[in-house]
Amino acid sequence: MDTPRELFLHELSDMLSAEHIIAKTLGELTSETQHDEIKAAFKEHGAESKEQIKRLQEAFKLLGEKPEDTTCHAAEGLRQEHEALHEEQPSPEVLEMGNLLGAAKTEHYEIASYTGLVQIARDLGEREVADLLKQNLDEEQAMAKRIVDFTKMTGKEAKQAMREQEKAEKAAAR
Repeated sequence: MDTPRELFLHELSDMLSAEHIIAKTLGELTSETQHDEIKAAFKEHGAESKEQIKRLQEAFKLLGEKPEDTTCHAAEGLRQEHEALHEEQPSPEVLEMGNLLGAAKTEHYEIASYTGLVQIARDLGEREVADLLKQNLDEEQAMAKRIVDFTKMTGKEAKQAMREQEKAEKAAAR
């Protein structure tokens, strides 16, 4: 790899791989969540991920290139973390919180990646490609915000459940 364009094409291929991995994982998260609002958000973001894949494929067409056959090791690692969480056999509430934490990590990885890709596209004079990638970036930023809100919601619920459990234990001890 000798040129900024070669790096750019490699990183675009990496994100295409990442989006495929993430789209699959979002399907799993959708089926695992207990909250209808979170389930709907994961489902919507899964559909967005499919559109993001189309945009990445369009970017390659605009560049007159084909994506490399590669695996995004970061997205694969995040997927493996999700599997490892299951090995711990968490309660449904803890699984929900763990899934949200994993989703937040994933969104921030995507935000960092798309931010860099948008800048490189602009630096290379590829405005149309930059615009496509910026759409993906905007969607990732919006989802990251939603995940923060969901994390706050589930954290409050967990705190309330712990208080209720403590009350019940104190009452039973009397």
